[in-house]
This record gives sequence, structure tokens and C-alpha cells, in this order.
Amino acid sequence: MKRSAKFVRTQADLVASLHTLRLVVKEVGQNYIAGLQAEVAHLEQTVQLLRSDDIIDRKTLNQLGTMLKWIHTLEVKPQKGRRRDLKEIDRLVGKLSSLVDNW
Repeated sequence: MKRSAKFVRTQADLVASLHTLRLVVKEVGQNYIAGLQAEVAHLEQTVQLLRSDDIIDRKTLNQLGTMLKWIHTLEVKPQKGRRRDLKEIDRLVGKLSSLVDNW
């Protein structure tokens, strides 16, 4: 096989593989985001189910304040779409979930 024919074939294979990779990245990203959103929705629902007329212990009240503080200190730039921001959000959601799971 000539060198130029091998190049053309390799180039075409690489372009096709990159296209497939792009689709995989899109699907994985969408599923990852959907999972994070579901976890946040679960947290929201759990907190919403707490009733003010229920007896809430001091520890839970302090944890609510801590959760609020953590959310307010989150610094992300959504318009940039950075992986670092996703990691920070994922870390925050994990911390919030670990607190709620102990209730």
C-alpha cells in the first residue's frame, strides 16, 4: 500500500473515531448532568419535607445552616463550561448528600 493511500485511510478512520468519541462525550455528559440534577432534586425534596412544627434537633438545624453556607460559597462560572466547575458541584452535592443521608 502506498504511503498516501495509507494516510488517507488512517485519516478517515481517525475522523470517524473522533466523531464517535464526540457522540460518546455528549451522551456521557448528558447522563452525568441528569444524575447530578436528580441528586439535587432528591436533596431539595428531603429538605422540603422537613416541617417547621416537627421537633428538629439542634444538630439538624446546624447542618441546614452548614449546607446553606456551602451552597453560597460555591464559585463556578457556568458560561465557561469548565470540568473544574463540574467537579466542584459534584463534590458539593456529595457533601450535601452525606449530611442528609445521616438524618
